Amino acid sequence: MASTQKKKTSGQTAAKKKATGVAKKKAAKKSSSGKSAKKSLSTRSSAKPGSKKSAKPAGSASTATTKKTPKKSPNQSSVAESVARSAPTRARTTANSGAPATPSYLKVFPKDFLWGTATCATQIDGGDMHSDWAHFSQKPGNIADGKDCLVACDHWNRFEEDFKLMKSLGLNAYRLGVDWSRMEPRPGERNHAALNHFRSMLDSLNKKGIRPLLTMNHFAIPQWWLEKGGWVKEENLASFMDFVAYIVENTGDLVYEYTTINEPNVYAMFSYMEGIWPPAKGGLTGYLRSMKVLRNMALAQGKMYDLIHETHGRKGFATPQVGMAKHVRVFDPARPDNRLDRDRAKDAEYRFNYMWTDSIHDGHLQGSLGKNEKFHDGPCWDFVGLNYYTRDKIRFSPTAFARLFIDREEVEGAPTNDLGWEIYPEGMHRLVHDFFERYKLPIRITENGIADASDTKREHFLISHVQQIARCLEEGVPVEGYYHWSFLDNFEWAEGYTARFGLVEVDFNSQKRTPRKSADAYKKMIARARKSGR
Repeated sequence: MASTQKKKTSGQTAAKKKATGVAKKKAAKKSSSGKSAKKSLSTRSSAKPGSKKSAKPAGSASTATTKKTPKKSPNQSSVAESVARSAPTRARTTANSGAPATPSYLKVFPKDFLWGTATCATQIDGGDMHSDWAHFSQKPGNIADGKDCLVACDHWNRFEEDFKLMKSLGLNAYRLGVDWSRMEPRPGERNHAALNHFRSMLDSLNKKGIRPLLTMNHFAIPQWWLEKGGWVKEENLASFMDFVAYIVENTGDLVYEYTTINEPNVYAMFSYMEGIWPPAKGGLTGYLRSMKVLRNMALAQGKMYDLIHETHGRKGFATPQVGMAKHVRVFDPARPDNRLDRDRAKDAEYRFNYMWTDSIHDGHLQGSLGKNEKFHDGPCWDFVGLNYYTRDKIRFSPTAFARLFIDREEVEGAPTNDLGWEIYPEGMHRLVHDFFERYKLPIRITENGIADASDTKREHFLISHVQQIARCLEEGVPVEGYYHWSFLDNFEWAEGYTARFGLVEVDFNSQKRTPRKSADAYKKMIARARKSGR
């Protein structure tokens, strides 16, 4: 459908009513009681090359007022106290039975809360020879460990084994992707066998009670489309939309929840500004192209939103929920009393966190994306998907002209993951509140995880971040689900196989899967939340 569809869908209306109702309850409660990429903002020289989780903000030089973190409500105390009291690495036991007591923070989760994991097709499936990443990863010097993504976890052939393992962990949700290059290896050539195979994957998930959340684009694109200009050229959107229509028409009976595009800000940054992902463009020309990429991705969001809702309605599929997965981070000034640090932190926050999402929420292109041109009739998402990993402390640098005088201060004395990113759970609470207050839509944590090969920090990471979600729930924010990154160790883009994010360890020589201790901790967390939750 055209991107100027005027009729609101029932899914969007329901989502807004839900969010507004919760917001009103929160306001009433406040009245009666009186009551801040796969990701570092550093350059390649200050972080491991091309990590999926590292990125500098890309966007306009204009600034926006940073929203203040909402004040605590009186109801926050029970969860906040639970957060303070909880021993992250060992459950407390009851005095009488010796059985583990359910931590207070798990008791606030709804019975139907979505407990899941997230992956990306290019990073785990293997076997696709036609993507830009299949070509890029085979060229010497592009990948940190010199390996490619042609086999990865061989998930395409082992999905049943992996889904059974998901089921054994108690997961009821799974965010997965579909590679366009597998479905259309050459222009106009549909791979119907691949489509049928993918349908069997979705069917397997549904039979196991695991709800799929489908990502339509997760960085990788067909090599032939890249050679035509990819996301840089608006006229290329027609072929992308043909792919989307092919998938929705033929799988909409098996999936009704979508994250359209994964981390547009990260893709634009690494592919066209840093130049360390395909097509490896950089410099001033790369920056200008990155703005076109972000603009065209926003246009595609509007088109996909309408197409998905129209197709589901026309074919009698379940009412869809359409969001996107946005990488976000906290930007704090390195020196809070320094005016220039504060100014650069606010600018980074707007350009990285909000410029793109403001555009798709308002239906007008904001900031560097356009001069408020209308491209959609109102919001073109039903829920907010947040990918959160860390925060950056921002310092004004008079020599960082190419980065609009924004520099990042190295982390000192704070806990970090294997890639050196600060572990900052409080940022989850701050950002969930900021996005809900800004857009009044339900929230899903579509990625959150840690590179931890020794598995000594992941359990604490899980607990401390889920505690922050519990705080948000108790304060009235409608957080619907948590998708931990990642289910499996995988191909981490330009990092290759060096960064281990998986709840499940993968031996890439034998393809043996071994659940880590943290996977068992997540399993127990889910079980306790379901047993004692609301």
